[in-house]
Amino acid sequence: MVDAQLVARAKALIDDLAKAPRFAGSAEEGLARARCRAELERAGFSCREISFEYSQWLARWGSPLISLGLGILIIVLSRLGLAGYRIVPGVVFFALFGVVSSGFVSVRKGWILTFPWSRAVAINLECRRGHPTLWLLAHLDSKSQTIPMLLRIAGSVALYLAGLLAGLGSLAFFIWGSVVAPSLFVAQGLAGFGAITVGLCFVRNKSSGAVDNASGVVAVVLAAQSSDSSETLGVLITSGEELGLAGARAWAVKAGERLVILNCDTIDEAGRFRCMYSISEPVRTVTAAERQAKRLGMELKIGRLIPGIMADSMVFAYRSGWSAITLSRGTLGTLARIHTRRDNSSVLTGNGAAQASVLLSALTKELS
Repeated sequence: MVDAQLVARAKALIDDLAKAPRFAGSAEEGLARARCRAELERAGFSCREISFEYSQWLARWGSPLISLGLGILIIVLSRLGLAGYRIVPGVVFFALFGVVSSGFVSVRKGWILTFPWSRAVAINLECRRGHPTLWLLAHLDSKSQTIPMLLRIAGSVALYLAGLLAGLGSLAFFIWGSVVAPSLFVAQGLAGFGAITVGLCFVRNKSSGAVDNASGVVAVVLAAQSSDSSETLGVLITSGEELGLAGARAWAVKAGERLVILNCDTIDEAGRFRCMYSISEPVRTVTAAERQAKRLGMELKIGRLIPGIMADSMVFAYRSGWSAITLSRGTLGTLARIHTRRDNSSVLTGNGAAQASVLLSALTKELS
């Protein structure tokens, strides 16, 4: 349980931030950012706004195009195998491997910042108290999608499984000349489903983004304001997370020292809290999170980021020596609601964000 006054503050802040959709770089996002700045400056933080450029074209169309291409390649590969070809499937497999690899490379290299088409400007809010090595992070921008998040995640998983089945099947066929017809039929079905659900997932601006991610921003702001938080602390409110993690990428380029990143993204009222990481587990941070959650009587599940979900912490997980996690809370119903018109503040009481803020403030004290 958390203090009723803290819950009321969380609810009021969520309502204010989620009054309207906050597309990256929009006037609505600017108003929400100004509210965050005022709250943090009252808590003794020195704040500045940092603008950055990114490719809105790549952010909008990169994932759908790659997913469509991947699905088509898998279907072609499977049909060639079923038709009895031996050499061609091997060639298609390596082409498939190249497409997947380029997707991972783009995540690491941050092409979203340098791609020349449809350049756009957005703004990060950076706030410091002292000289911090630990940063609380949350993204302020929101978006909607033509395909609900839960269905898009299912499509992403389907594409992964289809690629695995088709890739293993083509290698076996290339080496031994035998066809595993059932696996190739399944691969085609999964690829078609994944290509449609992810490939037709277009970016819109029709969600007020209450749980994704006004709730996470509020949790971070309240944690920073808490008397239980570290006296030396950084807060980064990013933009462009919904557009290829653009804001986090832009800020990370200039953040030279090794840092601890506690990202907060999507805090609903129900479900278990999740502490999620990418690449390798940041043991010290995860252990501290488990210890503080247990002390506070909160149920916390540790694990990797759910396939198909991107979070700002991914940007920092690729940097050697950095520690980055994402704190989240929700259910399947949460995933079905976010990035739609139904993600509004009427369904939030503020209790989830208040609880998350208590855990985050305790973590800043232990890890700083």
